Amino acid sequence: MAEPVRVRRLTDQEGQRLRQIVRRGSTNSVRYRRAMMLPASAGGNRAPVIARLVQADEDTVRDVIHAFNEKGLACLDSQWGGRPSPPTRR
Repeated sequence: MAEPVRVRRLTDQEGQRLRQIVRRGSTNSVRYRRAMMLPASAGGNRAPVIARLVQADEDTVRDVIHAFNEKGLACLDSQWGGRPSPPTRR
């Protein structure tokens, strides 16, 4: 079995920003849910527990954690999945 995925250690600034997003809420529900995943992982929770907490798929939780470990808070705004943008007209 593979090692459980965990978020890297949060900096003080990252922790403050995540708390701010979660406390104030967000008009973007995806951003809000992703912001909830990271401190939950930092607190020692595994992907299945976090997935139930934020009502997401376990693989989605793992993807967000991996993205955070690579890109930092930019992972909150990434445009994964969903409907593709319509082509631009020239």
